[in-house]
Amino acid sequence: MPQLFASLPLTRYRRHAAALAGLPVGLELLIDHEALAPGFAAERAAIAALLRAEGRPCRFHAPFRDLCPGGQDPEAVSLARRRLEAALDLAPAFGVTAMTAHPAWDPDGCGTAEERAGWLARSVDFWSALGERAAARGVRIDLENIFDRDPGALAALLAALPPERFGWLLDLGHWHAYSQASLADWLAALGPRLASLHLHDNGGRADDHLALGAGSLPRREAWAALAGWGRRCDWILENRSAEDLAGSIRHLAAESGIEEFTLLGAALQSPSPKPPRS
Repeated sequence: MPQLFASLPLTRYRRHAAALAGLPVGLELLIDHEALAPGFAAERAAIAALLRAEGRPCRFHAPFRDLCPGGQDPEAVSLARRRLEAALDLAPAFGVTAMTAHPAWDPDGCGTAEERAGWLARSVDFWSALGERAAARGVRIDLENIFDRDPGALAALLAALPPERFGWLLDLGHWHAYSQASLADWLAALGPRLASLHLHDNGGRADDHLALGAGSLPRREAWAALAGWGRRCDWILENRSAEDLAGSIRHLAAESGIEEFTLLGAALQSPSPKPPRS
């Protein structure tokens, strides 16, 4: 059965908890460097206890800023490893069984066949080792398309990683803004590895993270293409306000063809809760 999630940095949970209380969705919690800071440890534990007591499903988004898992500099790769390992070590406390991660493929920085082969070899080494740690904690890692112009690099990476430990997260907003390949081409290459979706809208040129319906994402085409895959996925809304989140849910309810989302949309016919002022 598909599960709906909303994305939120862990460090901002308290600020938005009241608004989220009225939305029956799980949370994808970004574990960034601030969330991993020693000074945030007590608050991390307190939030984990609250979410577990509430019974709200959670998954993680791994740290990604300034990190380069497939990089050439061993020190940079070491930092990425330490950050992602630290995030994985928090998973049991939150009941997390899936974590989104960025493979950091840079199509402009890997222009030659030699550069692409080097990135792939280094990435396979990095993710294979991290997959061992993830498996020991009961976590699947979903690798996300970011600036990818086509599915080639991500398909090659996932082909070298075990499917029981690694899935594909299809970010529809990134696909719309950056990919030159059709959604059909992506699903043909990676459909069997599809495990989760990031949903947000944009004008086709930048990663704006708008509410669904506020940009030019070809939503009906996307829902039709996903008809054979979507029921087994986590659907994760990456919006920046409670109003945008509720609006995106309503679009899913009206258009996706997924019965569970239709019922959820019906429950949101009353005005959506407003986020607390920061």
